[in-house]
Amino acid sequence: MRTLIHAEVPRRAERPPSVPRQGTRGGDVRWPTPRQLEASEVGRLLAMLLEAYDGRRPVPQIRGLVAPEVYASLSGPRWTRPRHRLCRVHTCTPAPEVIEACTRVEADGRSFALAARFTRTPAGWLCVRFALLKPSRPAQRQAAA
Repeated sequence: MRTLIHAEVPRRAERPPSVPRQGTRGGDVRWPTPRQLEASEVGRLLAMLLEAYDGRRPVPQIRGLVAPEVYASLSGPRWTRPRHRLCRVHTCTPAPEVIEACTRVEADGRSFALAARFTRTPAGWLCVRFALLKPSRPAQRQAAA
């Protein structure tokens, strides 16, 4: 007696029915345009970037939110930094595809300025500039004078 395994005809693996590809960058289908960000959403993004700057958030978590230059600057050498706290965030839209934001940041009883620029891409908003502006030290100011 032979087993059924020898009597069956080998079948091809079943494939799911072919579905036309949608959402690809080629062809007539376009990515939906990301909506405009509210000031509160920009504030949350800035808070995430500051957490990465302080070392409280792993930098790879924000890779999709920042340009390669910003990512490189945030993933540089790590040293102990004080915890920074955002104050009120101010935003402006100099162009339809651009949002610029500034805020005052407090750390160790001192205030600093933070400036950032976000541009709209097909995948979403991307931080292309992130600058925490700290005052120069008194010794540096005297040497420059």
